[in-house]
Amino acid sequence: MNQESLHPKFVEAMRKLTAMSEEDRLSDENKELFEQAMNYAPLDIQPQLIAIRKKYDDLH
Repeated sequence: MNQESLHPKFVEAMRKLTAMSEEDRLSDENKELFEQAMNYAPLDIQPQLIAIRKKYDDLH
């Protein structure tokens, strides 16, 4: 997938989330950032994000 097709807000959120540990990614403080990534994610990436969100929901 080429970078130009990605929404800047998605790229920013993923850059920040990728730099974190899984524990930080799944924390309440980063829920908004994760929502931003979900809202702007290309369709082919959404299933992966939904799986991560399910993990988050199971933890909380």
